[in-house]
Amino acid sequence: MIEPSVQLDQATQLRRLVESGRHADATAVASVLTPSTPSGAVSFRPRPQHRRPIGPAPQTAPAPAPPRSRPTRPARVRPVQLARAIAVTSGKGGVGKSNLAVNLAVTLGRLGRKVCLLDADLGMANADVLCNLKPKRTLHHVVTGRARLAEVMLLGPGGFRLIPGASGVAGMADLGPRERGLVLQQLAVLDRVADIIIIDCAAGISTNVLAFAAAAHTTLLATTSEPPAVTDAYGMVKSLVRVAPDARMQLVVNMVEHGTAGTEEALGVHGRMNRVTQAFLKRSIDYGGAIPHDPAVGAAVRHRLPFTLFAPGSPATHAVTGIARRLAGIDEDRCDQARGGFFSRLAGWLGAGGN
Repeated sequence: MIEPSVQLDQATQLRRLVESGRHADATAVASVLTPSTPSGAVSFRPRPQHRRPIGPAPQTAPAPAPPRSRPTRPARVRPVQLARAIAVTSGKGGVGKSNLAVNLAVTLGRLGRKVCLLDADLGMANADVLCNLKPKRTLHHVVTGRARLAEVMLLGPGGFRLIPGASGVAGMADLGPRERGLVLQQLAVLDRVADIIIIDCAAGISTNVLAFAAAAHTTLLATTSEPPAVTDAYGMVKSLVRVAPDARMQLVVNMVEHGTAGTEEALGVHGRMNRVTQAFLKRSIDYGGAIPHDPAVGAAVRHRLPFTLFAPGSPATHAVTGIARRLAGIDEDRCDQARGGFFSRLAGWLGAGGN
């Protein structure tokens, strides 16, 4: 407790410092304000004089009423613009899915979008390899509680943000409810800070893959024109429609021939796929585009650089740019906002709070 004399005279001592010509520097002030002084105990205003009034109180005119002000309208709260999520998946590996995801992230970033790429191939991730990045921490550290998302995220070539997945960690391929909750809690912030979230899913139809694809606003299904790839792509469509009948899917045919022949080849693959899905699934799948077979793609992979940066004038870069422009032109307010945030939808599909 402060001595009454100390608390009473501190303001007076400070004024005397100035009146006597001394500078009220930090040292002098500290000598007056002791560490035990409670906040708000000292005031630099003149001390009030408490004198007993003599005679009757003077009659004062009533204060005029304040002018009436016009009521102000409440400020309009602008709705939060949630990110658009684009899942990139495939029925089988080896069709260029991860390369498509990485180069879409680069291109959308160059189109002025804030892009985050989530490598959701949780057990065999390789997006960091395509970008020549060597992460010290991955999504596995987030799942196990050893790191936060900000410590894991990397700056990718071209300016997008990469959340690297784990490679060679079997447990990441099939997360339990607790691990799913940890991931969603950390990733939910991306819905409000990014314009576009690209999810590089694993190949196949595992629970995690279907959950990411079902929660996304658009799913790009990568395939080639080879019969096994087309068959597996149809299997992916069939599985996704079963869990998410309203899923928006676009078929991207990779490694086609150059020029008009390649376009016709891709349209033919899409046409056959669409007829089958309409006949047996009562669903249509949109045409997402075609990417020609390009030697620059293989050279860029060997140099560990996205081919849209390694060879900006190549046919493959031109094709991916066209796909990115179409994706960037989607009416966000009408399509995406009506479907809600990606991670809130993902929590429902994964059952993060369930068993």
